[in-house]
Amino acid sequence: MADQSSSIYRAGSAPNTRLLNTLKVKITATDSDGVAKQIGLVQAWTPSHARTITANRGIGFGDQIAELSVGITELTASAGVLGMYTRNIMQVFGYKAGSTPGGIVRSLKHHKWPFDVKEEIFVPDLIKDYDSAGYPTGGVITTWYEGCWMSSWEHSFEIGDVNVSETAAISITDITDGTGYWTENSIDTEFRSRIFGQ
Repeated sequence: MADQSSSIYRAGSAPNTRLLNTLKVKITATDSDGVAKQIGLVQAWTPSHARTITANRGIGFGDQIAELSVGITELTASAGVLGMYTRNIMQVFGYKAGSTPGGIVRSLKHHKWPFDVKEEIFVPDLIKDYDSAGYPTGGVITTWYEGCWMSSWEHSFEIGDVNVSETAAISITDITDGTGYWTENSIDTEFRSRIFGQ
């Protein structure tokens, strides 16, 4: 079990800049103790969204696209952390692995439940915007990655580097802002393309 009072978990201050800064980002998951904790020693957190776009054309209309068909969005992420004796990447995502009491999980084939990941971006006060009523907007931009499953996991022992890196590829069921479920009317419905505004 990781000792959260250890100096390795000590937090420092983060500079206030207008550029998005990784020092202002926190990645949290419910760990193998059943408690939501910030993931320590994260080296990379890379969410990815991809979907197929199909161009539709008609015979006799020349080199012209009639309309694009939009496919299903595939949601994935990759995570990289530095391995610790007391906390490995499976443990930070909630599996009883490694040094966890009763930690028998050693493989993806032992994973029986999905997990969630929370990403928080802390917006510095100096660049907050204000709405029409004069209230500040921004503050913390929260994104929940829900129903996640690891699709690959690896760690590497290398003679040239004393640190042990662990990486995981993750498939994601859904993404929300944490305040509720998205609906068709949740976003600005004004057409942004002149093609559809006619």
